[in-house]
Amino acid sequence: MRPELTDEQLRELRSQAEAAVYRTLRGQLADDVLVIHSLAWLYKQGRRRVNEGEADFTVFVPGSGYITIEVKGGGIELDGRTRRWFTITQKGERREIKDPFAQGQRERHAVLEQLRGHSGWAHRRDQHVLMGHAVLLPEIEDSGPLIGPGRPREIIGVRADLDRIAEWVASVLHFWRTDDADPLTVADLAAVETILCSSIYVKPPLALKLAHEEALRIRLTDQQARILRILGGRARAAIGGGAGTGKTLIAVEKARRAAAEGKRTLLLCYNRPLADALRNAQRDIPSLEVRSYHQLCERRIAESKRCSARDVLVEAQRAYAGADLHDVQLPFALALANELVPDKYDAIIVDEAQDFREEYWPGVEGLLSDRETALLYVFFDPNQALHTRHGTLPIEDEPHWLTVNCRNTSYIHEAVYRYYRGETIDPPEIPGAPIEQLTADTLEEQAHAIAAEAGRLVTQERVLPRDIAVLVIGRPKKMYFDLLSEHKPAGRHEWAIAGAERGGILVDTVSRFKGLEATVTFVWVPPTIDSAEDRELLYVGLSRGKSRLYLVGTKGACAAALAPAAAGKAG
Repeated sequence: MRPELTDEQLRELRSQAEAAVYRTLRGQLADDVLVIHSLAWLYKQGRRRVNEGEADFTVFVPGSGYITIEVKGGGIELDGRTRRWFTITQKGERREIKDPFAQGQRERHAVLEQLRGHSGWAHRRDQHVLMGHAVLLPEIEDSGPLIGPGRPREIIGVRADLDRIAEWVASVLHFWRTDDADPLTVADLAAVETILCSSIYVKPPLALKLAHEEALRIRLTDQQARILRILGGRARAAIGGGAGTGKTLIAVEKARRAAAEGKRTLLLCYNRPLADALRNAQRDIPSLEVRSYHQLCERRIAESKRCSARDVLVEAQRAYAGADLHDVQLPFALALANELVPDKYDAIIVDEAQDFREEYWPGVEGLLSDRETALLYVFFDPNQALHTRHGTLPIEDEPHWLTVNCRNTSYIHEAVYRYYRGETIDPPEIPGAPIEQLTADTLEEQAHAIAAEAGRLVTQERVLPRDIAVLVIGRPKKMYFDLLSEHKPAGRHEWAIAGAERGGILVDTVSRFKGLEATVTFVWVPPTIDSAEDRELLYVGLSRGKSRLYLVGTKGACAAALAPAAAGKAG
């Protein structure tokens, strides 16, 4: 029986006469007979005609042929003068219907057309198939009044025939039998079921789901931007929040607004790749400058040379001989350059402030055009201090905290916030999909798994290569990069290792990708991890994925990465 209907579904059928016939056919016909209930079709013949219809029942019998059966409940009436047909309800109401015998005749030919039009029927296309049609009236006692031209007794069934339905079907097929008919085989019935009853599973590509999630994410981010109105006209403010709470987006919006008000504005962050990405996105605003902290130091040192012919970096290196270039000498050189370069900023917006050492802030504040009225906004997450330990911020007021994750899905949020310490962050409204694990014993097998899945996402799920990032926690990073280079993703796509190939699938370290995000992220963990020692790397890496997250490594390492932060070593 196709479809397989439950008794509850049969009770809900509009035609209870058809429900009764369904139960009868199901209960009495042999198991190798195929019965299709309510078989519908729609196809075009030529340029103008569209052929559509539906057969109440189509019965295929192996070793014989098939018949279409029109079922009519209640009484039936034919007006001989007008040739109009009516059904008579239990209440005596007359309702006009189509000629059931003409319907059955059209239906039997239409079924054959559907079969012949399919490649799965090619082996029978030129053979004659035994086919016929019949009308079954399960509430009529006598077929005699119905007999007439085009309505022989042999193709009319009544209530008594329900008790001997298998014999009745056989007698109808015998009536239609011809000498040149080739009987249907068991293989033919299997082909019929495939052609007319095959299951369909067509899912939208993942790219469409990701686009829907992104639309919702934009709405959530707009909600987070309300904090700018809450802060109002404050000259200084510190804004904290966990991963995904929209700190960078709000920082960019604040910088854009300040620049739009005519203020010379500097948007500052620690991570050079993040600075490059933000600068590229804000090119349309001439009064907004975007730099990483050390890019800023290098530019100000060069400007001080042009202004005074002094090399403040050399002076800083002499003053702090043997000290770290990036953490001590460059910050001191920046402070010296500020005394020589007259250009200042009316607004400085700092993202990733948790990575700014104590030594950085004097030079940053020295860039302000007015210490009292110029804007200084800092955005930070102490859980993401990958490059330094979080120190004192140059803001006296208590920080304002963002408390809603508006980047990730709820599944990613749950994984990320195992490693978070601080103010409670509400999960996002986007459910997303569970985190997938690509586990294998060797790094080479893991690289192969990443390449295969990334290729599938691009070729089958229509995800753009630029929306995928593979982030490495393991060390040395070059070993991981080299392994991926040996396993290309499907199609003609390339890896963009550390941003080397534009338009490819990005491969980078978690540290370099901090502050950035990707729609789909693979986080590749080393064979042995310590979820306590690697807490910040795991926190940052897992939180980079907006919609889909893959964890790659050994089975034990992946389990440790998804365990609470207090878990011990696993491999």
